[in-house]
Amino acid sequence: MPGGAVAATFRVTTRLFEGAALEPAAEHKILFDEGLVFDLPQIHSRFVTVYDPARDRVTLLDRETQVQTTVRIEDLVKVTAAARAAASTDEQREHLGLNSEVQPSKRVIGYTIRFGSLEYHTTTQKPDDPTIANDYGQFAILASRLNIVRRLGPPPFGRMTLSDHITQRGEIPLETTLTLKTRKANEQYRSTHRLEDLSTVDRQKIAEVRGMISLYHNVDFEAFPKP
Repeated sequence: MPGGAVAATFRVTTRLFEGAALEPAAEHKILFDEGLVFDLPQIHSRFVTVYDPARDRVTLLDRETQVQTTVRIEDLVKVTAAARAAASTDEQREHLGLNSEVQPSKRVIGYTIRFGSLEYHTTTQKPDDPTIANDYGQFAILASRLNIVRRLGPPPFGRMTLSDHITQRGEIPLETTLTLKTRKANEQYRSTHRLEDLSTVDRQKIAEVRGMISLYHNVDFEAFPKP
């Protein structure tokens, strides 16, 4: 942890909604405990991710095939740097959001960032414990780096800039709206983030994942099942 800070213990429940849907398309319980972060999907629960910054590793687990793989955080950083360097034209940099800047939002009380065909607006919450904001911000950046390697979701660089901006202010997201502009229509996605204490059930889930790590067979990253 930066400056020898003690890791915070808490839970963030994230829900993703598509368009005007009232039921979430995805839900994650993100558990922070003893410097580890356990990302537990609730609706599509096959894959579990454990972030371990102190040991420079991220572990992916597949409940279905009972295999796991480990990626070094150092390698995630290298891949992110290579992706940045590969964007050699202004058009590529704009598409990836490498030059985008966070601005005050005119739509919500919060922040916005725009790049390419993407536009984010987010409101925030400020935890009483500043360590929570630091820990969540570190997780958000690592998750974005992992998505680059796994080629999941839209280009994350602008979102990473937004995450850094929020973290530096001792905040975490409350509600984020993403608008994806296409030729036919605009697609909209909304995510909510609820901050809570860890429960007894959460600790049982953490113990379950620790058991999976000790039992599941290790495979190379290339052999790990795709989502």
